Amino acid sequence: MNKNQKIIIGIIVIIVVVFGYYAYKKSATPSETVKEPIKIGGIFALTGLGASQGEQELKGVQLAVKEINETGGILGRPVELVVGDVSLDKLNVAGSVAHKLVDVDNVLAIVGTTWDEPAQAILPIIEMAKVPMVGQNQTRMLKNGNSFNYFFSTWYNNEVGIREILSYAQKKRLNKVVVIRPIGTGFYQYVSDKISSNAKDFGIEIIKDINLNNPVASDFRTDLAKIKSKKPDAVIIVLNGFTDCPFLKQAGEILGKVPILSTEGAGDSYALSQCPKSMENLYFSYPKEINGYTSFAERYNKTFGVNPSTPSVVTAYDALKIITKAIELTNGEGGEKLQKVLAKTKNYKGVSLSDISFDDMGFVVTPSDAFEMKTVKDGEFIKVQ
Repeated sequence: MNKNQKIIIGIIVIIVVVFGYYAYKKSATPSETVKEPIKIGGIFALTGLGASQGEQELKGVQLAVKEINETGGILGRPVELVVGDVSLDKLNVAGSVAHKLVDVDNVLAIVGTTWDEPAQAILPIIEMAKVPMVGQNQTRMLKNGNSFNYFFSTWYNNEVGIREILSYAQKKRLNKVVVIRPIGTGFYQYVSDKISSNAKDFGIEIIKDINLNNPVASDFRTDLAKIKSKKPDAVIIVLNGFTDCPFLKQAGEILGKVPILSTEGAGDSYALSQCPKSMENLYFSYPKEINGYTSFAERYNKTFGVNPSTPSVVTAYDALKIITKAIELTNGEGGEKLQKVLAKTKNYKGVSLSDISFDDMGFVVTPSDAFEMKTVKDGEFIKVQ
């Protein structure tokens, strides 16, 4: 073999080696660097009753997912959010949405739902599937008589907010009140029951309790006329973006300056844009903003171009963050192992509360001063002094 032949063979060997190396790298890199995403479900009211809250809750979770993925994901794997739409007026789809998430999408956990009623329809499914769900907007009544071990909640104990309402009524000497419940189930029933059970502590008498049997009623005139004859000092009703303006306008026409007391759902930004003057006679309890809220609101606005305007935005954000922390601790495992880790959640530094700890029932421990009263003045929500 002469010198030229050796050079040619050497070149061929080098080409083969280099080609082989790049071919190997091309085939090996995807399997070595691209990892399967960790799927987490989200169930919100995106259309129908509660959508004004559900859409923001989804954005809160999306922000959490964005921040987690920008910092490397979980265990080096990206988080993928799989979303379902279930609202109070579309409970017939709750089962199919839940089954798709757990049986088809194989999510490790779920954030959801918007309000109690959708959760009530879904809890038996996730319990059987052993897929933990962390709720962002449910009352403690959800587990009454049931041991749903796979459900947890970052939402505040609403009884604390209800006692804040009654304390305000006591300070303003609103001693005789009428309670209106849009329907006799879920959150509406819970609020009415808690008002009844706590009223005596504040020297308040409930002179009438009305069940409208319609959560989306728009004409309240007949009931307001009946209420007027009772001469109440105040009316307590659960309001939201759908019912704020119709009720408050009609109450102003019929009851005059009788104060309307409500829960946090009454602090709706859409209603504020539609009937700000009518809302100046509205007084509602609302979770306090903690130190970390300002930074969260800035990041939320930068991402979505709007400010958060419902407290369940931050409880949804915290729910996703708590789930992902638990998944890290299980090294990516779900099921019973993930449930046990979630049950041990203590002293998590959240945006909704500076110290998030789950009690024995899986609900967040809520400080007695977590709520404050708000109203509207000059077209803005303000703290009641």
